[in-house]
Amino acid sequence: MGTTPCRIAHRGDSTTAPENTFEAVKAAVDFGCEGVEIDVRLTKDNKIVLMHDEFIDRMVFDGKSRKRNIKLRDMYWHDVKKLKIPYENHLLPDFPEEGVIKEKLLFDFVDNRMFGQDEDFPYKGIGRYTSPALLEDIIYLMQQNKSKVILEIECKDKGMAPFLEETIIKTNCFDFTILMSGDTSIIDEFQEYFIKEKKSKNIKLGANIRRLNIHWKNKLEFMEFYEVGLNPDFLTRNDVEYLHNINIDVFSNLGDYPEWWEKIYDYGIDGFKTNYVREYTDWFNKKINV
Repeated sequence: MGTTPCRIAHRGDSTTAPENTFEAVKAAVDFGCEGVEIDVRLTKDNKIVLMHDEFIDRMVFDGKSRKRNIKLRDMYWHDVKKLKIPYENHLLPDFPEEGVIKEKLLFDFVDNRMFGQDEDFPYKGIGRYTSPALLEDIIYLMQQNKSKVILEIECKDKGMAPFLEETIIKTNCFDFTILMSGDTSIIDEFQEYFIKEKKSKNIKLGANIRRLNIHWKNKLEFMEFYEVGLNPDFLTRNDVEYLHNINIDVFSNLGDYPEWWEKIYDYGIDGFKTNYVREYTDWFNKKINV
């Protein structure tokens, strides 16, 4: 067996609480994950809030047919913090026996269930809700934990760099936070702001490049990264060796099925993003006890 990768809970533990919420992050930390990945966006008054989508509709859907069609970027924080995120139909389903090979199918299923488009899962309100969380509150939560937990912050909006820098300096969380994105324009923006303009040089940067092709190999020569994310469909042992040789850690993107779990050890991958950290941990414990 190769190295043991960090378990990085994707959007927190979304089997326990709605994705990208304080409760989902806390559940992952309490479970003992070595890392948590979250998505963040800006409000109209430039508060950094956990939210994957540009529009708030999916997270606040409560079983009614109407949609608000409101962007988080058009709302002030004092209104955002009053939003109610229901638990009902927002949690990931039980882990399928064969695992989850195609991530899109999983989230299509959840979305259909959430919006009442799956006859087997009619939307029934149970009255349990949470609210959107600030990045700052998540950082404080993780600082209270005795174990060092990586916080991978996936940034979804352009223009976030100065506000992220301000938050990281204020909370002094340089040692465990990574600012990253899968949007090439945001990746370039971060490299310009933090590397070329030499802003807060201790901030760790990452990028979800998905596939290590010649284009990205050329770009990496002129960039500085702590880690990059690669998709299981394309990731090879040679990719991991190449990135390690230039001092970049490799965080595997999602691939929640045993065949991939075997490979991440053999390849020497540093971190592994998963929607099913509990099932993965059970699999790992059985593997090492065989």
